[in-house]
Amino acid sequence: MFKLPFLLLSKMGGIALAAGIAWLGWQHLGPVKPDAGAPRLDLLEEAIPQIVEDIRGARGDIRSAALLHFEHDPSDKFTDTLRDAIEKQGILDLRDRTVVEKAFDLLNLHHPAFPQAEEAREQGRGLRVAAVIHGKVNSWETAPEGTLLDVDLFFTDVENGNVLLNKRYEKQSGNLMAADAARVLTDPVKRRPLLQRLFAWILLVLLLPVFTISFLRAMVRKGSNSKNAFVLAIYTVADALLAWLLVGASLNAWLPALLFFGAVVVAFLYNVRIMTFALRLEEE
Repeated sequence: MFKLPFLLLSKMGGIALAAGIAWLGWQHLGPVKPDAGAPRLDLLEEAIPQIVEDIRGARGDIRSAALLHFEHDPSDKFTDTLRDAIEKQGILDLRDRTVVEKAFDLLNLHHPAFPQAEEAREQGRGLRVAAVIHGKVNSWETAPEGTLLDVDLFFTDVENGNVLLNKRYEKQSGNLMAADAARVLTDPVKRRPLLQRLFAWILLVLLLPVFTISFLRAMVRKGSNSKNAFVLAIYTVADALLAWLLVGASLNAWLPALLFFGAVVVAFLYNVRIMTFALRLEEE
């Protein structure tokens, strides 16, 4: 009676498990956006208010727009910071956060840039907005003599191609080299990937033996202690590999090493419990 739902659940669970392992692998081995660094971010925070006020003054009757990713902005920090400032002040209704855009962010993929007016207008037509904000980051770097931001920004009417704002922003600061590193260390964004990986690892460890319970029952049915030990070792090694990915494949400090060891022990004890449960099912 319950055979079909059980088989269906096992197949769906296997697919979900494979997807979870693939996602964890992508998080560890996939592309990573560069960190902009505290001095560059501080300088950007100083420059953004003037950019936003210039856009406010140039918008006229336009209320809907798309903020396209700027060229030479691999971290996306300039584009994202400008977007946050515009949305918080409510000066434009930005409609560029599409499903594709969010998927690129989720996968840490590089966003295409449209610095040229015609390409930007074409994107604006597809998004059905009245104007587009686009441009190019000429320079945004930190050197021993200071931090430099050099950006070309365009605010273009999609319908007629009129350039509402065309301005080059240059800002430099020479005393930000010793910016507070605590902001980087305590930023929730820095902690979030570790918590996500920990949650994913817990789910995978819990679900791996559950969705393969038929295999476990078939193995314990053989009544061989050596085979049971081998299966237990295989499951624990798989969990250890996932734990290695969890800590970022780095065991050169005591905290990651302790986390790795604790995770392997917990996974081993959980696998023992599940195999004991499978053995009891066969004995009933």
